[in-house]
Amino acid sequence: MPAFTLGTASQATGCAKSTILRAIKAGRISATRDELGQWSIEPVELFRCFPPLVIPSATPATANTAQKERDATTDMLVAELRQVIADLRCGHEDLRQERDHWRTAHEREQAAHAATQRLLLPPPAPPTEQDATPTEQDTAADETPRNRLVRAWRWMRATG
Repeated sequence: MPAFTLGTASQATGCAKSTILRAIKAGRISATRDELGQWSIEPVELFRCFPPLVIPSATPATANTAQKERDATTDMLVAELRQVIADLRCGHEDLRQERDHWRTAHEREQAAHAATQRLLLPPPAPPTEQDATPTEQDTAADETPRNRLVRAWRWMRATG
């Protein structure tokens, strides 16, 4: 059997040319390049990594049987999908009711949470005299002669 090029190898396996080229560059498939720069891949090497596409048989009886099996499978899948769609249409109102139920439950829960938060957190208290910032009169009252002497004595020791 003659060697494959990238294009014929991709047709024979159903893989993209880039996939086969990556396999060659990664060393999973051995291939050679000819003088024109085209890859030459032996079928044995190619099919070792990538399975060949199944070629439909040439006999019409086998092809007919395979086609009938595919049609039966398709018909079964179509019937199953139609049943799923019919179930969804019937349950559509149920889904809406369930959505509305969960929405109202969520809103009730949010309201209860907000009420609990209001009970737990006291309102901010107005500032008291203790929290107020000292004024000039307060600082002048702290400057007693004793305090002045203590500060002066500390300063003299520090510089001394």
